[in-house]
Amino acid sequence: MGEQPQNSPLPTLEAGRKAAKRLGKALAAGEAEARARHRAVFGDRKDPAAASHADCLHVIAREAGAESWPRLKIALEAAALDRSQRVAALERAISNGNFPMVDRLLALDAGLVDAHLGLQLAFAREAAVTAALDRDPAAALRPIGRRWPIHHLVFSRLHQREPAATARMVRLLDRLVAAGADVNQGVPVEPGSDHTLSPLYGALGHAGNLALAERLLALGADPNDNESLYHATELDTLDGVRLLFAHGAVVGTTNAFHRMLDRESPEGVRLFFEHGAEPTTGLYAHPTGVRQDERTLLHHAIIRGRSAEIATILLDHGVDPAATLDGRTSYALACIHGNREIAELLAARGHATPLDAVERFLDRVMAGDGAAARRLLEADRLIWQRLSTSDRTRQTELAMSADNLPVLRLMAELGFDPDLQGESGMPPIHAAAWWGHADIVEMYIGLGVDLEIVNMFGGTALGTAVHGSTNCPGRADGDYPRTVRLLVEAGAVIRPAHGDLEMGTEEVTAYLEDRLERRR
Repeated sequence: MGEQPQNSPLPTLEAGRKAAKRLGKALAAGEAEARARHRAVFGDRKDPAAASHADCLHVIAREAGAESWPRLKIALEAAALDRSQRVAALERAISNGNFPMVDRLLALDAGLVDAHLGLQLAFAREAAVTAALDRDPAAALRPIGRRWPIHHLVFSRLHQREPAATARMVRLLDRLVAAGADVNQGVPVEPGSDHTLSPLYGALGHAGNLALAERLLALGADPNDNESLYHATELDTLDGVRLLFAHGAVVGTTNAFHRMLDRESPEGVRLFFEHGAEPTTGLYAHPTGVRQDERTLLHHAIIRGRSAEIATILLDHGVDPAATLDGRTSYALACIHGNREIAELLAARGHATPLDAVERFLDRVMAGDGAAARRLLEADRLIWQRLSTSDRTRQTELAMSADNLPVLRLMAELGFDPDLQGESGMPPIHAAAWWGHADIVEMYIGLGVDLEIVNMFGGTALGTAVHGSTNCPGRADGDYPRTVRLLVEAGAVIRPAHGDLEMGTEEVTAYLEDRLERRR
């Protein structure tokens, strides 16, 4: 007989996995009851005889009353925690916007929201917080775990699920400040770190809560906290940037303007100039005023593939087209990065410059002209020796765009090392994995690249793809299920201890669970 349907949540994850394995065997044997269970969940959409372990896990989860195996997994993991662990998990879940975990924890124990003042603030429980501070005003000034009460409030993403909670959160901020809370009190990024994050960063850069950020600024929060302006450029709208400028944010020695240039926003570029940005703003500016990098705004726009419209704005505001980067003119830089729009603009304005042998070679590579690139190499064997580190590692940046697959393939054919680590310590396959560019990932796998290289964030190609499936700004356009499958089938190691089963979408997580189960 096949495994009997469950009438209540399974007692443990291991029991669920074993039940799925038994169901799989029953389906493979063609048992009628197992096929009926499979049909009750999938109908005629899937063939029971070809059911994967992930399909069986899904059946077990649905029979247990959950939407999916990852949702059931959350429920079972939450149920296995003791109360102190549940409290800590709830703190993380509301701060990270993990609402399925929030729901499961509160279903197990609705009283968790009143475990301490920080959670009451995070869930905007106005009456409870008011009563607590009436009894003990000094509670507003005592840390709760690693954070002060104000941080529990401003880092909460409650408003993303309950927009009506925003007004309560603003009133609670006023209440904390009235009790003495400091709107500029930083919280260490990690225990022992000297780098702290302000409440303004929490509200704006982390949680995207514009109303709370506006109130913090009105109460005296410093808009120049070296974090908020940079991260405001990452929001879906420019409202956060406008808000900070309206309250005195200064571009100064931050790299926020360059972050603005990481997206195609002519309006955003104009906004920075309207609020005092200098045409000489450097990329890695330092609070001491010492320039850390020679990259100009125009250089960065070229490298990031921005349009001629943005380049025109930069030039019209005085950015020097003659400034060089690694000894190359802006025109040459546009040619070797394949930015034809800006190259043509510079030429039209009289800023075209002769290209040397290396630059002509890279220009032909970016144009996809393999024959010309090979002729140049045959004519000058020293071209390879004269390639700079940035020339050799440019594949990482190119792999961020799916359109660059032909160029990346040509670079590999010409002899560029596909394992070289570029920006953020990432080889090109990591960049492609983050954006979910499965075709590029497949190409690099075919070249036999090292799948276990670890980038500066601690991720492998697989971990980067998993994380990208839920956090990459362009994740809607990426094919993460295929990307992850390609990597795993090529031998990438699944690392549960590094979050590979926690950071991805439900589909990605279910697949990885399936693969791990097959190895048991």
